[in-house]
Amino acid sequence: MTRSGMSSLVFSAAFLTGLSSMPEADAHPHVWVDTRAEVVFDAQDRVSAVRHAWTFDDAFSVYVIQGLDENEDGIYTREELSSLAQVNVESLADYEFFTFMGVEEAEVDFDGPVDYWLYYDADKSRLTLNFTLPLKQPALVIGDLILEIYDPEAFVAFSVNEEDSIKLASGAPNNCSVEVKPAEEMDDAFAAALAELPADQRQVPDEFFSVTSKLSNSAVIRCR
Repeated sequence: MTRSGMSSLVFSAAFLTGLSSMPEADAHPHVWVDTRAEVVFDAQDRVSAVRHAWTFDDAFSVYVIQGLDENEDGIYTREELSSLAQVNVESLADYEFFTFMGVEEAEVDFDGPVDYWLYYDADKSRLTLNFTLPLKQPALVIGDLILEIYDPEAFVAFSVNEEDSIKLASGAPNNCSVEVKPAEEMDDAFAAALAELPADQRQVPDEFFSVTSKLSNSAVIRCR
């Protein structure tokens, strides 16, 4: 698993809008994401993809869409946001899409993203990135298959806020189930230490990484 220095979403959004960086934030994390995901099976009852929907916090959402309402009608269409969606998903490859799957020590490899698009909810001022990650080789679930969604650098805070935030997609085998395990909350002392990191420091120290790398949202997929 590779360590990332900075969220690709920040880099790509900054690039697309012609800005060099996000405004200075006062602590890690810098971006908050409400996560939803579906585990997709193929006709041979193998896991074939993970379908993501990531909803960003309102401050980040409003920042990254600046200048993208081309006809200035106050509505951000999928077409107007298409370039931002493409830059984001392409950049996310450098960070393994913050998505990790495997059985014990054996990791599952993902192919490039497909079916990606952005939706902006003007009422809530929140942007949602939708994309699908196909597996390079579909996986038959024997034992526990673990899916993790998180940023080990703690630059992006992923959370699962609903009971079915991670679920099996329609068409999954009847004998398969998913158990969602939200990330544990940081203790106050560690959260305070993390907040002391300078805003322009993109990598957490090794002693921090040993903690942040364990703060993952995970789902255990089982087929019996």
